[in-house]
Amino acid sequence: MSNSNLIFKVSSLMEASTGAREEYSFEVPLEYDGLNLISNAIGKLEIMKIEEGFNVKVSDLKVKVEVPCDKCLKKIEEEILVDFAERQYLMTEPDQTLESKVDSNDIYLVNKKEQTIDLGEFLRQEIILHFPSIPVCSKSCKGLCPICGHDRNVKDCHCETEEKVEYKPLAALKDLLK
Repeated sequence: MSNSNLIFKVSSLMEASTGAREEYSFEVPLEYDGLNLISNAIGKLEIMKIEEGFNVKVSDLKVKVEVPCDKCLKKIEEEILVDFAERQYLMTEPDQTLESKVDSNDIYLVNKKEQTIDLGEFLRQEIILHFPSIPVCSKSCKGLCPICGHDRNVKDCHCETEEKVEYKPLAALKDLLK
């Protein structure tokens, strides 16, 4: 999925000295396959010239997503907050020696022809990394009945849950002591 509003021109920094930087504030709509983002992404961006390319820092990134509750499957809104994330965009792909083999998916390159950097994949990964591990609609959510599937938050069902048989592998030894 293309997020053309996350492509930044770096032509003014291309010829600048090492350490030169530009700062931006942004509010952009994002669209990624498999992520239900329901608000614009708001954040701050700093691009700094380094010898090999550019160091990119994103801070205070906020975006709201819609996810299902893990217990009752009700759709809920969660705010994703990325306090700080940093990535380097290189001018050329690094040499791959046997000792320092770098995964090509971890390398971000500057588009030298158009003098741009694309933050789309970088932000997608950061948003996914900051997803709640177990989203629930409330701490008191009762979830779905495992037998009939009714939402226990709406109405209690009268399904009898099977009592779990305790697994005691050494219980037979007790009979030997008699």
